[in-house]
Amino acid sequence: MVCDIVAHIKSGDDDLGNHTIPFKGNYNWSFCSRGDHRTLFNGYFWWGSKFQSLNLFNKELEKFCSLNKAGRQDCYWWVRPDGFYVFPFNNTFSEFYWKFIKPWG
Repeated sequence: MVCDIVAHIKSGDDDLGNHTIPFKGNYNWSFCSRGDHRTLFNGYFWWGSKFQSLNLFNKELEKFCSLNKAGRQDCYWWVRPDGFYVFPFNNTFSEFYWKFIKPWG
């Protein structure tokens, strides 16, 4: 049986609430980062019996993002059975390119 992922995304200013992401689905949001590199977004994830919380955007993770033509930074996360990966482009998954950030708890 394939389970949906429940994600709760929030920062100090914005609570985006819970979102159910279907298997092979996606969820996206946008925000304006502070000029002082102190923007922080946290994520809380449930997948069946698994749970994990992690930073989704901060000064350290910003280096895994790309600057697009509109001047926005793009960060892509891939949630897999072994954990969470980040990459600056929306490419097909490859462990060679995607940066492993954290396993499930």
